[in-house]
Amino acid sequence: MNPFQINGSGSERGGIHRLSFFGFLLLLFFTLVFSFCKESKPLSPEAEAGRGLYMANCLACHNANPKLDGAVGPSVANSSYELLEARMRGEYPPGYVPKRQSTAMTRFNFTEAQIKSLEEFLKQ
Repeated sequence: MNPFQINGSGSERGGIHRLSFFGFLLLLFFTLVFSFCKESKPLSPEAEAGRGLYMANCLACHNANPKLDGAVGPSVANSSYELLEARMRGEYPPGYVPKRQSTAMTRFNFTEAQIKSLEEFLKQ
């Protein structure tokens, strides 16, 4: 039996039928893709600067999405200024319990303004 036959009369599906089917699939694909896309709110200039610092310095260990754990470092979303400042020195703030028992954190010489912008980005 010919798989292209739609009835016993011998007429074949082709041309317009295939085009309609693939057009429908394409329309369905784009509908699904765009339905899952969300408009992200724009970052403040300070948070945008923090995003740049994060992308340039933190991605080697932390995830591109700060809310997720990275290969080496834990999630850092919503980190406080005090925690960020202490971690830049390789320490922890008093009373803080680390998420991981690792001492692999690189020390950075970020300014107070840079740490504040990083904090602003991580709170988004």
